Amino acid sequence: TLYTLQFLRFIAALLVLFFHLDLIHSGYKGVDIFFVISGFVMYYTLFSAARPNAFKFIVNRSTKIFFLYWVALIILYVILPYKIDLSSVKTFLLIPGHYALLGVSWSLSYELYFYFLIGVIAYLLPSRFQYSAFLLLLAASTFITFIDLTSLSLKGSLLNFLFGPHLWEFLLGILSAFLSMRFYKTIPKTIIMLVAIVSGLLLLAINITYEDPFSYVVYGIASFSIVCFITAYEKAVPVNKKLAGIFKITGDASYAMYLFGPVITMVIPPNIGLSKSLIIITTIAASILFNQIVENNFLRWSRKAILNFIH
Repeated sequence: TLYTLQFLRFIAALLVLFFHLDLIHSGYKGVDIFFVISGFVMYYTLFSAARPNAFKFIVNRSTKIFFLYWVALIILYVILPYKIDLSSVKTFLLIPGHYALLGVSWSLSYELYFYFLIGVIAYLLPSRFQYSAFLLLLAASTFITFIDLTSLSLKGSLLNFLFGPHLWEFLLGILSAFLSMRFYKTIPKTIIMLVAIVSGLLLLAINITYEDPFSYVVYGIASFSIVCFITAYEKAVPVNKKLAGIFKITGDASYAMYLFGPVITMVIPPNIGLSKSLIIITTIAASILFNQIVENNFLRWSRKAILNFIH
């Protein structure tokens, strides 16, 4: 486990929450961080360690995404009943273009696509072609990401969904893992940490509206740099045990924070500073408790039950 990566997930979830509370206007950059981290984790999961079999990979990824998402939708329905009809199937299954009841679930459609794409490369493509496939995807997504900066923008198209800026950030995460594993022994630790800190400060300081496609380029590169260098530093200098425990707990709860934040905001109107503080505290506390008491245990049980049933 890379504990600094866990803490970075927590920071990303906080940024998104702050954005929805109108505390940080560019807090949506937390999603850019999430996409890069996702690519990093997928590289570690499928290309650098003991790879799970394909079915276990599918079970692990789908239960992680859908269990908490469905819990959040159920809680939302209890609090603020919404219409359920045939079109809701797209929302429940995170089909691209679904109506995002939680406001953040659009990003989960991308995550599922990323898992599908990387799974096809890892399990169906011969190993001698995997490196080339990654380079081709990186070249295509880089091209479309920069095309989106011009009047020829493909934003809103299927091609942009499949190969646009969000896939580019995911692939940057894979690239960051590839590089991080290789240069942490060759570059001085002080330089590695300095680059990570400067990248982090720049990411927080820069404020580009998400309507501006240039935001993907800036936040994608900054997130890539942070993830790449902060993990390289941890490999060279392991995190203190107590700090590692805190990082793990907060990082594990980040997905719950991402989904529960919008729900809690509907219960506690964010109209004054005090209520916004209460939303932040409640979201963090509820997410950590739910993750530790319910989510982790349910995921272990459900995955074991599914795998046993199949076999």
